[in-house]
Amino acid sequence: MNFLTGILAFILMLFVIVIIHEAGHYFAARACGVYVHEFSFGVGPKLWQKQGKNTLFSLRALPFGGSVSIAMDVDVDEDDEDQWLNQVPENQRLNNKPVWQQVFVMSAGVIINVLFAWLLMSSLIMVQGTIVDSPKPIVYEVIDNSPAAKAGLVSGDTILQIMAEDGSSVKHKTQDDVVEFLQYNTGANEYKILRGDETFSATMTAQYDEESQRYMLGFTSQSTIREVGFFESFVVGAKQLWHDTKMMGRSLLQLFQLKGLENLSGPVGVYKVTEQVVSYGFLSYLSLCSLISLNIGLFNLLPIPSLDGGRILITLFEAIFKRKIPQRFLEYLLLGSFALLIGLMIFTTYMDIVRFF
Repeated sequence: MNFLTGILAFILMLFVIVIIHEAGHYFAARACGVYVHEFSFGVGPKLWQKQGKNTLFSLRALPFGGSVSIAMDVDVDEDDEDQWLNQVPENQRLNNKPVWQQVFVMSAGVIINVLFAWLLMSSLIMVQGTIVDSPKPIVYEVIDNSPAAKAGLVSGDTILQIMAEDGSSVKHKTQDDVVEFLQYNTGANEYKILRGDETFSATMTAQYDEESQRYMLGFTSQSTIREVGFFESFVVGAKQLWHDTKMMGRSLLQLFQLKGLENLSGPVGVYKVTEQVVSYGFLSYLSLCSLISLNIGLFNLLPIPSLDGGRILITLFEAIFKRKIPQRFLEYLLLGSFALLIGLMIFTTYMDIVRFF
């Protein structure tokens, strides 16, 4: 039963988030006078369709996201299924709109994903009426036989600074920042510790905790709970959104440095997390939805040609240098980026299978 519930919750979450993303492109395109041929809910064979005033709305067999067909200048063969493009006036094609409108349409999916994540986060905080402030990196209780215990840490010690094995030095404001850092620097790091009025150094190597599936030093920190009002919920939601955005940015930077590759998760990993979170309740599920929506939105901003960020970069390049990139070269770029994304998905799926099975 848990397996079925997890699968349904996983599919519903991705379907809603992707449809919201595509809806952002759709409404932005319509607002800018760009012709939208079709808005598909799902993928695969068509089950139902209805012709709107300007757009064909279709329901497809597989509920794995959706797509929006926007009019753009491309070469169309006589037997191409995109023959409808030949009937679209030049002034209703995205390529012929002002650059700012092109960028707006291309980025609208990301914008709506981020807004959706913010509204979900704010609504959850509003419903709960309280928030848990991130704990300071202060030792509250040391776990026996842990790296912290072996290094001699005691209650009241404060982590001031961490020097990684590669020589980089980082100061952290919260315990959450410390835990995040450990996931990408799992070696023997040097820690600057404050005890009373004195400071000292300790070398610790984090241990992988199977239950939380994270690297930990083996001590707990104490959080504080406080009440929040209606309007403050949106402010706190925005702060949480910004915190998560910075965390994802740092994670991407670490990955570009080839750190933390073992922590990457694909569809299998997201499903396993969804299955676990659903068992905690509906509010926890919505919290995960907000995080995944933000992830999908920010991921689409990466400068990869087949993603929104890559298309925006190409558009700005052409506008700045006032020359079009050859269509054939663009096709090669798209094929290469698709291959890259498929390779990434295969790699993350493999890592998920090794991790969970």
